[in-house]
Amino acid sequence: MEFQGHITRFQRLCLSLLGRLAGSERERLLKQADVSSPGDSAERREEMEAAMMQVCANIMEYCQTLLLQSSSQAQFSICLFSPSGSEPAGRDGARSDLSSSVPSVAHSRVPSLGLVLYLLKNSAADFFQFHQSHRQSLGKLQSLEQLPPEELKELCQGLVSGPGGVEKISSVQRSLLARRRLVQFINNRAKLLALCSYVIETCLFVLWRHLEYYLLHCTPSDPKDSLLPGSSLFRTRLADGETAGGGRGIGLSRVSQQDLDLLKGDMAAGFGEALQRKLLEVEGQYSQVRSRYTFIQALVRRIRGLLRHRNV
Repeated sequence: MEFQGHITRFQRLCLSLLGRLAGSERERLLKQADVSSPGDSAERREEMEAAMMQVCANIMEYCQTLLLQSSSQAQFSICLFSPSGSEPAGRDGARSDLSSSVPSVAHSRVPSLGLVLYLLKNSAADFFQFHQSHRQSLGKLQSLEQLPPEELKELCQGLVSGPGGVEKISSVQRSLLARRRLVQFINNRAKLLALCSYVIETCLFVLWRHLEYYLLHCTPSDPKDSLLPGSSLFRTRLADGETAGGGRGIGLSRVSQQDLDLLKGDMAAGFGEALQRKLLEVEGQYSQVRSRYTFIQALVRRIRGLLRHRNV
């Protein structure tokens, strides 16, 4: 029993870390890297981006593993996220602090599906940003001899130390350093593209399994009971089996019909056609440069079918 308690706390910590790295903590850490090392801020930022994306990928993979281990069927699976599709505010520009827009971990202990949707959208947006940067670096590498001197100097920044820096090295050395930097850019972006694609796929799987349970198999409790922010029905236990009113595994004591109706409405709005097209484009573009087969298209189709289900 004590061992299970340790596992539960570990699971809760993983999910709380996901909330931090999907929110303003990411922007704060990236800005801190820019300020602390202005000379090589681009390289530091790349390292930070890759590290945080890797952590998010690991946590989402862990969530997927927990769902698969609990049951091969959604109606018997645990739930790791509460039935709320409300996303954190502040998607225009900087990512906002999740603590101001979703229940704090200390209060609810249960992150919502809106966080997964938020991470999914951000990962899709990041994918296209990294993809464009990756293509630009490839183009520069292929036409390195035609690059203007100022651009070569910019690429060499941070790779040459000492007084005078880039100005004191020969044009041949400058070209070699620029090539080295471009190869580094390309490899880093390729890693980030792979991580984004994997986070997208695991987010879709987690959304699908939760929506299939909540929208098809969950039996709502008294309609007056609600799990939405402001209620006091969150418990502190995670993955602790089935609870009253159909809330399985996340320590939810009740799930009301209002919760389920709002979940469907929020998800239908957040998981719209524009996002679906973008996700399918991610799969198409990534499969052009990697032979790995993804399940993005199949998962998008399943989620779309759940949201259109006539009995929901």
